[in-house]
Amino acid sequence: MGDEREVERIRERALERIESGRIAGRDTRHNRRTNLEAISRLVEGHPHYTFGIHDVQRFTAQEVLDAVAGVTKCSRDLNYTSGGGYISPAATLKTLEAAAQRTYQVARQGGSVVVATGHPGSLLLYYIELVRLLRTWGATVLEVERGALVPPNLDLDYIEGVAVTTDRCSLPHTHDHAAMDHILAAAGHVDLVVADHGYAGAAINARVPTITTMDTNDPAVAVAQRYLDADVTVIPLDDNRPPFLYLPLAESFRELAEAHTAAWGEAPQPARTAQQDGAVDGLAEAERIVRERLGDPAALDQFVGSFLRGYKDQFLQTRFHPEDEDALIANPDVTLAIYGVLREAIDQFIIEQVHHKKADLAPAARDRCTQRLLRATFPPRRT
Repeated sequence: MGDEREVERIRERALERIESGRIAGRDTRHNRRTNLEAISRLVEGHPHYTFGIHDVQRFTAQEVLDAVAGVTKCSRDLNYTSGGGYISPAATLKTLEAAAQRTYQVARQGGSVVVATGHPGSLLLYYIELVRLLRTWGATVLEVERGALVPPNLDLDYIEGVAVTTDRCSLPHTHDHAAMDHILAAAGHVDLVVADHGYAGAAINARVPTITTMDTNDPAVAVAQRYLDADVTVIPLDDNRPPFLYLPLAESFRELAEAHTAAWGEAPQPARTAQQDGAVDGLAEAERIVRERLGDPAALDQFVGSFLRGYKDQFLQTRFHPEDEDALIANPDVTLAIYGVLREAIDQFIIEQVHHKKADLAPAARDRCTQRLLRATFPPRRT
């Protein structure tokens, strides 16, 4: 009963994050008329709306709307053309939980996963966090075909394990499926794809199990799920919110997955000795003491923010010519890359510090210590 109450608390916290961040709800970014236009363009077979998925254009507008409404819970009435877009927050929560369950199971079995986004302007940080979770849980996150040409003039690249396309000065928004076609052809067997837009479309065509997000103007994946027997879990959400608002969603993804491990039939871990349990409990007590002494967490936030900005500024000033510095400072992708590399260095430092001092612990216990320290070092933002 206690576990059930804890799961319910996690669900309530996740729903609050979804609603407060306006990840779902009323008056989402694309209004009703725009969403109906997207359905019309899908029926016409426009590639921007089909995501390259085979046969999605052969259904009527009403059938497509029924599929969309099945995911978002919006009105099924084609004559209802006014007002904003709508996504049920409860539907987002339900499918997020299902996706967390599926992802965790694949990862704990050591599965191979491809993570990709055609919407890097808002969702890149979310996918980066999912990659970290996947690797922590035991998955192999593939990074194949880096540098491959994606017609007409893009390159395939990876940022912290997330596949993107680049025009060499930015990460453009795309609905195209060609990059994922390259990835899947080169990768061989893939157990799961976690992606959106055309990346998800290519995975669906290849019959690879897929977890995807869907905004109200992205009807193709809903059609594939409802009518084409696609093995796809669809999370409805507004994909045009500021990037930081999706980080709490990733934290809820983790919480929902890890809260259900026993119910999902995860293989039991080897029994730990009293010494091992005592070491982990000791870490928990140490964390409690440190947090009590920290006082106001906002002060620590300010300190860490100042440190990160100072590191970035020093890096740019000492490693680049002054003529290049102005352009680099203005490029948000450079800033993201600098902070990503810095976090990797901190992760490695923590692993070295913890593992060599806790060599008597079993690997699973050492990993648990490491992850608790990582979460303490980079606590999730609450919105």
